Amino acid sequence: MKKFLSTVIIFVVAVTFLSVAHAMDYQLEQVVVFSRHNLRNSLKAGDDRGLLTLRGGEMETLMGQYFEARLRQLGLFPKNAQPAVGEVRFYANSYQRTIATAKYFSAGAFPIANIPIDYHRALGQKDRVFLPPTDPALVKKLQAEADWKKSFDSMSKEFATVERLTGEKFNPADINLMKIRTDVVEWGAQNSAKKIGLAADALLMDYYDGKVSYSDAEMRDVARISSFTINANFDHPLTAKVFAAPVLAVISDELNTPGRKFSFICGHDSNLSNILAAIGVEEYTLPGTFEWRVPIASKLVIQKLRGSDGNEYVKLSYVYPSAKQIVNREMINLDNPPMIVTLKLRGLQTVDANGIYKLSDVLQRLSDAQVVDGRRVA
Repeated sequence: MKKFLSTVIIFVVAVTFLSVAHAMDYQLEQVVVFSRHNLRNSLKAGDDRGLLTLRGGEMETLMGQYFEARLRQLGLFPKNAQPAVGEVRFYANSYQRTIATAKYFSAGAFPIANIPIDYHRALGQKDRVFLPPTDPALVKKLQAEADWKKSFDSMSKEFATVERLTGEKFNPADINLMKIRTDVVEWGAQNSAKKIGLAADALLMDYYDGKVSYSDAEMRDVARISSFTINANFDHPLTAKVFAAPVLAVISDELNTPGRKFSFICGHDSNLSNILAAIGVEEYTLPGTFEWRVPIASKLVIQKLRGSDGNEYVKLSYVYPSAKQIVNREMINLDNPPMIVTLKLRGLQTVDANGIYKLSDVLQRLSDAQVVDGRRVA
C-alpha cells in the first residue's frame, strides 16, 4: 500500500480558494485560470508521447466539477450554466494534451454548454503565446544569469536516486551543455542530462498512473529531476520574464475584457513556472504533492472581486490535486477539495492579511513583468 506524504494531514482544507469571508465584504466578479495540462503519457512513449491519458481526462473533469460547485456556491454561475457569448473563454496551446485538458475541464465545469476550445495553430504546432521564439539579442544575457553548476550540485542526492531506480547515469560534465533552445525561450538539456530527465519523467507518470510504487522520499527526488530545467526558472528571472510575457499579456487582456466571467488558459509546467517567477510570487510550500513547484494539473487562479467599498480587488491562489487524489482516483468535490495555497507577490502591499490586492496594483505588476531591458517583449 502506498504511503502518501504524511505532511498532508496538517493542511487545513477548510481554507478553500475563492473564500471571500474577510474584513471587507467581497463579491466575486471574474475568475481567470492558467492551468498546466493533466496527466499525459511520458515523453518516451513513442507515437503516444505526451498525449493526455484517460486518467488525466478523468481527473481534469473532476477538477472542473469542483470549480463548478464553488463558482455556483459563490453566485458567479447558476446550476447547469449555459454562459452567454463572451462570458467564458477556453484557450489552449495547440497540442493534444492542452486542448484535451481544456475540453475535459469544460465538461466538468459547464457540462451542458458545449464550450468551444480556442487554439490558434494546427494540432501539434507551437502557439508562440505559450512557447515564444528565442530572441537572439537576449540569448547572451539569458545564458549569463544561469549558474547550472550550482543547480546540479544542489541535486546530487536526487540524481543518485533516479540513477538507482532507472539505470540511467548522469555525467556532470553535461552541465556545460545546458543552453537556451534555438526554437523556444526554454532551457534545454543534452546527452545524459536529457536522458535522465526523461527517465525521471517516465517514472513519475507511471507512478501517478498506478503502474509502479516507490516511497515518498524517492518520488520527491524523482519529481525534482523530472523537472529540473523547469524548477530552475525560479532562479532565472530574466529568462522567466521573456518566456512569460506573451501569456501575461493574455491574462491581462482577460482581466480587462468587459463581460468576461471565467477564463481557462491551458499550457505547460514551463509556462506556470515562468509566470510565477516573472510576477514575483513569494516563496511558497505545496503540501500533498511530490512536485516542488509546478504539480501536474496545477492551476494559478486569479479572482477579481468587487469590495463593499466599490473598488476592485484580486486574490491569487494555487490549486492542484494531491498525489493521493491522483493515484487513488479520488472524487474531488466540496467535501474532498484539491489542495489550495494562497500566493503573495513580493513587494506588493495587500489590503488585509488574507492576500487581497488592489486590482490596479496587480495589473501594473503584470504589465511590468512584460518589460525586459526597457522594452516590452509581448
